[in-house]
Amino acid sequence: MLLDEDLRKTLGAKEFAFDLPEGSTIRDLFEAVVSKYNEKTTESLLKDGMLIVLNGQNIEFLGGANASLSDGDRVAIIPPLEGG
Repeated sequence: MLLDEDLRKTLGAKEFAFDLPEGSTIRDLFEAVVSKYNEKTTESLLKDGMLIVLNGQNIEFLGGANASLSDGDRVAIIPPLEGG
């Protein structure tokens, strides 16, 4: 899982790997992150405007938090674009 800059600073890493059971979803992944760290630290995973992509595709087109994960999938969390 690739993380946005704020979460990288908080958790001290750019990427994390999680072993999840077969049939897991994006929701299961986020529950694993909360379990490993804590809910307050990981609140930024789902803050407004965050783009969550699974293998380069927006999860909104793949079932949202119910999008299925497979071995080797890459999930990236991208903050909203700012500026103008």
